[in-house]
Amino acid sequence: MTNISVDKHFDVDYRLIDNKENLLPFVDLLMSEKIIGLDIETTGLDPHQNKIRLIQLALPNKPVLVIDCFTFLEDGYELLKSILEQKNIKIIQNAKFELQFFMAIDIHIPKVFDTMIVAQLLRFSTGQIRYGLDSLSQYFLNVELDKTEQKSDWSATLTERQIVYSAMDAIILHRLREKMIPLILEHKLEKIVKIELDCVIAIAQIEFNGIYLDLNQWKKLTEETKKVYHEKLLTIQKYIPSKARYYNLFGEEIVEEYNLDSAHDLRKLLKENGINLQYTARHNLSAFADHPLVAEILEYRKHSKSLSTFLEPLVYMIHPKTKRLHPKYMQNGAWSGRMSCHGPNIQQIPRGDAFRACFTAPRDKKLIVADYSQIELRVAASIANDKTMIEAYQKGTDLHTLTASLVSDIDISKVTKEQRQAAKAVNFGLIFGMGARGLKLYSKQSYNVDMTQEQAEKFRERFFMAYTGIQKWHKKIKKEQPTEECTMTGRKFKFSKNAGVTNLYNAPVQGTSADITKYALGLLAQKAKEADFKIIAVVHDEIILEVDESKAEETAKLLKAIMEFSGLEILKNIPCLVEANITDSWSGK
Repeated sequence: MTNISVDKHFDVDYRLIDNKENLLPFVDLLMSEKIIGLDIETTGLDPHQNKIRLIQLALPNKPVLVIDCFTFLEDGYELLKSILEQKNIKIIQNAKFELQFFMAIDIHIPKVFDTMIVAQLLRFSTGQIRYGLDSLSQYFLNVELDKTEQKSDWSATLTERQIVYSAMDAIILHRLREKMIPLILEHKLEKIVKIELDCVIAIAQIEFNGIYLDLNQWKKLTEETKKVYHEKLLTIQKYIPSKARYYNLFGEEIVEEYNLDSAHDLRKLLKENGINLQYTARHNLSAFADHPLVAEILEYRKHSKSLSTFLEPLVYMIHPKTKRLHPKYMQNGAWSGRMSCHGPNIQQIPRGDAFRACFTAPRDKKLIVADYSQIELRVAASIANDKTMIEAYQKGTDLHTLTASLVSDIDISKVTKEQRQAAKAVNFGLIFGMGARGLKLYSKQSYNVDMTQEQAEKFRERFFMAYTGIQKWHKKIKKEQPTEECTMTGRKFKFSKNAGVTNLYNAPVQGTSADITKYALGLLAQKAKEADFKIIAVVHDEIILEVDESKAEETAKLLKAIMEFSGLEILKNIPCLVEANITDSWSGK
């Protein structure tokens, strides 16, 4: 046993375990302990190609057990697996990283307390905005951790400094949890903490599993998009005025360059064609979408973005070993609780079938693609306690059809497909406080619905006459201008002084919607191994599973049941409907 003092606060007391026999004296204690600090050191950052070198297990008032996997796993793997798969709580910093390394050796940890995730949930109560272990130790414990050894070579012969460093990281976890628990209780965050801690296991599974991309389809789509891109470019060139063309000394025609990715050049070209705009963002251009030049520019931009953001980069992100994409998810990427994603950003893949058809199920597998129906409208109805909306959802009435009926003053049975489409824009636009002018633009841009200013004003007026709960909620928010809010699960957030009223409406709705999806993911993660399916993607309110073809029907029923249960558990009085489709690709909804 070695006891080394590393700072004025803690001594590091550890045992280096390099074989099964050395761990046996601690097995009963590890099996019976309710809470264990868990940390690992790895030879790299990729769970599919790198390995665990050390596993540190910290028990209260006991030496830290530092297990050298390079020698221990040969005869101690089964014992370690039985210890780590016990349903006691493992305190981990940035659990999704470590869980994936355990998945790589078929060890699945069922319950975690992730100090990083909890710190993120406490940020609006504590003010702490950095979540590395060193930052949390400094903030909560006034302890400075020396992280020099973090980037050392963990594949070589271990030094005493490396072992002490690894043991210290595990000890700190207990101290952090002890500081965090009273704050969770004080700020009434128990429900959202449980949702997030269960969800982190699902996020680890999603990142580890990855999603399959059919490269042949993807390359074909790339070539087709390039062709259209160049066609649009040539068409736009025709709008360059004649005075921008001249002949050089050799009699060759020269066309003045217009860089369509330059706001300055684009404004100049638009002005030459009778459109004077100060800004050239998509929503500014959309107001002139009927002009043939603007229509071509919008199409050009769409294809340009598709090529530069998705089609060309994704090919290089395929993992060399798994042959799949492994996007990285930030579980609390937005302060409202919505996730963000990168490497690639799967959440921003264009919605068209052409793109999503390239994400396919491998041979003998199926995808189960499920999403919530009108989840943000249901959440808004619940937050605002709008009786008309709530009654419609309880009766199974389609809200878009109902809104079309109410704002157009016609019988619900006579609502046309076009009127229902317009009502979508009304519903999704007005619940977040959009004005009549904004509604007119939004309906055209998002739903391809033409709406006059007079119609937009009439629809807006009648919407709030019909849904008085939404109207009262809006008036309350405008009057009080809250600086703090929370979701229906208790997630807290604060607004900046410059937060517009739309954000005040939007944040609790989007946040609660995210919480519902995360609740479902946490439940799915518990079932994944037993039911033999993989969670491979989450896109806001949509969840995608991969499963053997023979188990597709039962898995689809399970996914639907879990997602609907999660919605009802949070909204209570409003059913959440989910459609789960069995398909060969992501586009097959």
